[in-house]
Amino acid sequence: MRAKPQSPLPRNAVPAWSPHTTTTDPMLEKDAAGGDFPANLVLQLMPLKTFPAASRGVIQSELSYSVILQWVVTMDPEPVLSWTFNGVPCGMGEKLFIRRLFWEQLGTYMCIATNSKKQLVSEPVTISLPKPMMQPTEAEPMEPDPTLSLSGGSAIGLLAAGILGARALIAGMCFTIIHSLRTDRQRIGICS
Repeated sequence: MRAKPQSPLPRNAVPAWSPHTTTTDPMLEKDAAGGDFPANLVLQLMPLKTFPAASRGVIQSELSYSVILQWVVTMDPEPVLSWTFNGVPCGMGEKLFIRRLFWEQLGTYMCIATNSKKQLVSEPVTISLPKPMMQPTEAEPMEPDPTLSLSGGSAIGLLAAGILGARALIAGMCFTIIHSLRTDRQRIGICS
């Protein structure tokens, strides 16, 4: 059973800017970790390098094929990179390798980069199966072609011709068998 896709943002996501001070300023809100951040802060999502290439945040791949997701943003100091799948932690490191794609691995992936100064989040990348090029059509019942159908006198004539042809074929085979038997008897009679 496939997991239901969830929000592309990781659970308890911490914004890219999160000072560790507390305030009652109405222009600040609390983040999931309890820190304050500006209410008008827009979370900037970082790009990922993918193979196969993602188109509008979607990678289409066949089952049993490999998929690679890679963090490409440079940060100083070096960040700790963690990956999520449908909001659940699924790996660590600069690259996430999916060696043989299974049904259970279809969904949305993100990378979270955290260092002592900031935290960045990647754009969500959804892995799905390729869509068929053509939509299947419903079968329609076929009606016989009136130019090819036979009835009445034509059908009787065709049936009679078939019967005469079968008789001629059988008569020809009988003639060939009888002729070869006579020839064999004559040879045997001559040799004795």
